[in-house]
Amino acid sequence: MFYIMNTVPVVKKEDEQKYGEYQTKRVILECYDAMAEAMKTGRPYQKILDPPSAAPHVAHPEKREF
Repeated sequence: MFYIMNTVPVVKKEDEQKYGEYQTKRVILECYDAMAEAMKTGRPYQKILDPPSAAPHVAHPEKREF
């Protein structure tokens, strides 16, 4: 996973300029740790996405067939 995160230098650069840290990598690793903990304990994993994934107001419009 570290390798993949380090192959996107533009995200790292922008994060460091905007947040003073590589925030994207930190948040992804925090999510990964939380998922691993949920698997270990049997508790459900709680997503931290805001807005939540697949929220209707941020979803792509339905494709129409012509």
